[in-house]
Amino acid sequence: DDDQNGYIDDIHGWDFINNNGYPVDYDQHGTHVAGIIAAKGNNGTGISGVMWSGRIMPLRFLGVSGSGDVAKAAEAIEYAADNGARIINASWGGNDYSSTLYNAIEYARQKNVLVVAAAGNETMNNDIDAFYPASFSLPNIISVAATDQNDSIAYFSNFGATSVDVGAPGVSIYSSVPVFSYGDPVTIYSENFD
Repeated sequence: DDDQNGYIDDIHGWDFINNNGYPVDYDQHGTHVAGIIAAKGNNGTGISGVMWSGRIMPLRFLGVSGSGDVAKAAEAIEYAADNGARIINASWGGNDYSSTLYNAIEYARQKNVLVVAAAGNETMNNDIDAFYPASFSLPNIISVAATDQNDSIAYFSNFGATSVDVGAPGVSIYSSVPVFSYGDPVTIYSENFD
């Protein structure tokens, strides 16, 4: 723990499930989102992200199935805030209120960290049925709905006139995915990215 932050060898980020410095993305979602955000462009390789010089801090708290523990999510948010993150992507969530998660995002706010949170994919009105962390009433959260190729709300996206701040493309988006090379490539999880 050369930097004495309590996490040994967290050079590439942290895996809050396995408690080590190797946050491998077995679900593909995090890598896909990271590519959209910061894949280097104008290099003739793969896709181009929206911020070519962006830096990513990979933090894993979700398992292979894409589900996880809210306490680990809160710990990851606090870790990011303590280790220099300026923007946190929270393209995950659920319907249960958690004061632990609320407090972690409030902690990030106190450190001037913005949290960009998915409005959710259940076709729900978040003004009526909250989806967290996007529905927390905190000024450092931007709640994002998914839009389609016609710039309309995506068929699956949550929405809310007062609880959702903005829409962004979320249908048929090409991006990066992790490839594990232990012989012939095998898809361990496949889903049309929303």
